[in-house]
Amino acid sequence: MEKTTIETEYGKVNLDFDPAKYKSAAGAAKAFYKALCKLAGDIGQSADEIMLMNPERAEQYSGYKQWCVVWEGGPYEWACAASFEVQGPWGHTEPYYSFDLHFYQ
Repeated sequence: MEKTTIETEYGKVNLDFDPAKYKSAAGAAKAFYKALCKLAGDIGQSADEIMLMNPERAEQYSGYKQWCVVWEGGPYEWACAASFEVQGPWGHTEPYYSFDLHFYQ
């Protein structure tokens, strides 16, 4: 499996996630969420710190009806760096804040 590397203020973070494997934003968001949950556990955090929002919930949160992954306790501004790396045949990602990532089809 390919890994996605995100450059953060704390150094490089490697995720067990290959965005090219997915055909939909929903599939990519769900797999990315699982990869972040694994990373959280690896660094001693609880996966409960990470949220996966469906488009309806994300619209209430940010005003954008897209799949969204939120991790406020993650490495500083992780989502800004991830937005340049997490894209595939399904679309691309953009942060709303620096700790969440929206998946656009």
